[in-house]
Amino acid sequence: MDFFDDDATSQAPARELPASPSPSRRRSNPRRTRIQRIVILAAILFVVVFAMAWWARSCQQNRKVASYRTYFEGVSAAISDSAALGKQLDQIVASPTKFSRKQLTAKLAELSAKQNEIAVRADRLKPPTTLTAEQAVFAEGMKVRADGYKLFETTLLGNLGKKTVSPAKLAALAGYFSGPDAYYTSRVYTPARNTLSEQGVTDVPVPTSTYYLTAKTFDPARLAQMMDSVGSSTKLAGVHGVGLVSVIAQPGDITLKATGTTNVPATADLSFDVKVQNQGDVTEQNVVVAAALKVPGGTVLNQSATIGTIASGQTQSVTVQGFAIPAEALSKISTLTVTVGPVPGERVKTNNTGRFKILLQLQ
Repeated sequence: MDFFDDDATSQAPARELPASPSPSRRRSNPRRTRIQRIVILAAILFVVVFAMAWWARSCQQNRKVASYRTYFEGVSAAISDSAALGKQLDQIVASPTKFSRKQLTAKLAELSAKQNEIAVRADRLKPPTTLTAEQAVFAEGMKVRADGYKLFETTLLGNLGKKTVSPAKLAALAGYFSGPDAYYTSRVYTPARNTLSEQGVTDVPVPTSTYYLTAKTFDPARLAQMMDSVGSSTKLAGVHGVGLVSVIAQPGDITLKATGTTNVPATADLSFDVKVQNQGDVTEQNVVVAAALKVPGGTVLNQSATIGTIASGQTQSVTVQGFAIPAEALSKISTLTVTVGPVPGERVKTNNTGRFKILLQLQ
């Protein structure tokens, strides 16, 4: 039996069983999977980090570009507004007589105030840190131009009606207007363009500022023509004129009369209160009041006083004193002549002088 069994066993074909994987092979598959996952995660992480870095850099660049653009938009607006004022000033120089005195005064004050507002606005601009020095130059230039507008206003209005004023006084102010443009071109425009190039900012324009460099506003010939027009224009120069209202002897409040003789006490403190009216439409300054007392024998005693300011239509009083009455003038008729002005530009002078006969008597 054992023999046959053995033989049967040996004779029977052996069944092939599936090969079982080796232990080393079974261990390698999970490891490879983990490595693959790690590689994939690393790649994803790299992409995410790269994307975030690119996004952060892009945002930073966008913020940088925006800061430059916002700043130069403010600069451009200030330059444009200032140039617009310059064109209005040029129109005044070209045709001053189209304004009345009141209109011209208001217009010059308006231009001065607007340029000052531009200067304040320019000073408040916040530049990128790379343009701090250029911003300081720009802001200072706008302040200088504001000073120029104020000086032009003061100079022109102070000389209305005075034909003898040299246009050179106005021409000398040209630097206040063109100087800021010259400094801007060399100290702001060129350095700013270089800075933008270094920062990689290519789509932000740097505004130019050249209007006042090319304008003919302060050409001496044009200013001379303007001053001639202003000086010969009644509308601009205004009507100048003062008139004598009354003369009152002191002490005693004795009003002198244009006719007849007025008795006046002969005292050591004899004086005359002179009332003067501004009969024009322009404020007058430093109005001189002169009194000449001619006593018997031909001696003339002269004294004078000055009224600082008389507004249009107003009346001011000034006291003329210091008369040393000689003995020969007592109880005799003397003649007092009082003259007010004339003021510069006054044409009608028939009411500037009054003559009064007075009898100086001891009290």
